[in-house]
Formats: sequence, C-alpha cells, structure tokens
Amino acid sequence: MMKMKQLILVVALVLACLGSAHAQELDGEAKKKLAVAGAAVGKAINEHDIAALEKLWSPKLLVNSPNNHVLTRADVFDAIKRGQLNYEGGYKSTIEKVEFYGSVAVTMADETLVPDFGPEKGKTIHRRSTNVWQYADGTWMMIVRQSTIYDPDVKHY
Repeated sequence: MMKMKQLILVVALVLACLGSAHAQELDGEAKKKLAVAGAAVGKAINEHDIAALEKLWSPKLLVNSPNNHVLTRADVFDAIKRGQLNYEGGYKSTIEKVEFYGSVAVTMADETLVPDFGPEKGKTIHRRSTNVWQYADGTWMMIVRQSTIYDPDVKHY
C-alpha cells in the first residue's frame, strides 16, 4: 500500500512539474499523434520490437505493473526478451478517457489479453491502465504506466 501511495505521489509531482514547466497549448495535429503513438506501442509489444519501443518510451519510464512491482524501461525490455509479454492474438486496449495538461497527456483504458506464459496462460485477463505521455519535438513519449488486473464481474460501487 505504501508503494502505491508513493507512486501516486510521484505521478502527481511529474504532472505538476511538467504541466507548469512545459505548459503549451497543443494543436489538433499534436493531439491526433497521441492515438498514433498509443497504437504504435501496442504493435511494438505484439511484435517484440524493442527498437520501436525505445522511441516511444522514455529512458526514465516507470511502470507500476500488474505483478505488483515497479519496473523501469530496462526491466520491461528484459521481460519482453524472456517472453513475458507474449499474448495470444495480441491484446486489445480501449481508451476510455484522454486529458491534456499542457504538453502532458493522460490516457485511461480497459485492456483485454490472453497471456501465452505463466500461471494465467490461456486465460482471458482484464486490466485497467493509466499511461502518462509527454509531447516534445513533435512526438509523444510515454513516461509513466500503471496497470491493474481486475475482475469485470465485481462492482465495488
């Protein structure tokens, strides 16, 4: 629980700092590029294309992963190389909300996937995700990601 509170604080500080330091109004073209970048990440993960991910993910990327660990970009690349991000038929991500804060964007999505590895191999997994992106020099780069596995049949409120 303490790690989650620390990560939330880090994300809030990142948003506050980036939002004020780089406050710029993005034009429609810049906003459209976010959807392209998000789709490119999904494609690169499905194809294990680390070279593409190096362009889409910040070298300082932090991931609060569904395995309850905070990972760096290097950790995720290592997981890809070990086959721990292999999904039967890829994975589906449905963006439900996008908000822009100057040159920073936050996307929230529902994801469905079927792992091709580990104890959940072959089972349909549902995740909620939050991605934080930064826009600079005409491109979007993911700087923070959080995803949590959930049961879609359980409603808390």
